[in-house]
Amino acid sequence: MRHTSTRFFTACAIASVVGTAVVPGARAQDWFGVATYQISIPVDDTQLFVDEVSFRGAGIDFRKTLTGGTVASLSMAWNVFHERAGGVYELESGAILGTQDRYINSFPIMFGVHQYFGSRRKTRAYVGLNAGGYLLIQTFRLGVTEFEEDTWEWGVSPEVGVVFPLQTGAWFVVNAHYHWSPTPETLAGNDISLTYYQLNVGFMWEQ
Repeated sequence: MRHTSTRFFTACAIASVVGTAVVPGARAQDWFGVATYQISIPVDDTQLFVDEVSFRGAGIDFRKTLTGGTVASLSMAWNVFHERAGGVYELESGAILGTQDRYINSFPIMFGVHQYFGSRRKTRAYVGLNAGGYLLIQTFRLGVTEFEEDTWEWGVSPEVGVVFPLQTGAWFVVNAHYHWSPTPETLAGNDISLTYYQLNVGFMWEQ
């Protein structure tokens, strides 16, 4: 996992450079940064592997005003799901019985387009659609035995949110996502979908 996490942070660093390289030439108030704390709720196939709400998540966005209330974004996040469970679990090499630690580390890196409604320095609602990839790490641990697989999966994430202006000039942000990727496989080799809801809170500021 350390090697995969390193690849994720390398990808984020490259994406961040691309996202901010043109900022010096942009007009003031064109670019925004968003940092959020993220709570994720697994559903469907994801819930079958890890049936616990994740309180370990964080994300950062770079957003640029295109025209009017239309905004483009580049977003990166890290969401960790974990469950300690018992019983029988099927792997490609056979079935395993015992107390298991199951992990999903989801690293979405996405481009998005959002539409904001209302005046700039007022409370504003918005809707958006993000599309890109997920660096997905599935880990199954039983005692000292561990099975792990990391893959790159494509997916989409619709988003709705509200921003509240603060006296400091920044904004308080609340938003919700639905993450969906149709292409992953389980550690047993079965086709599944990566699906989870997400509630995020954080702050937005001008760059």
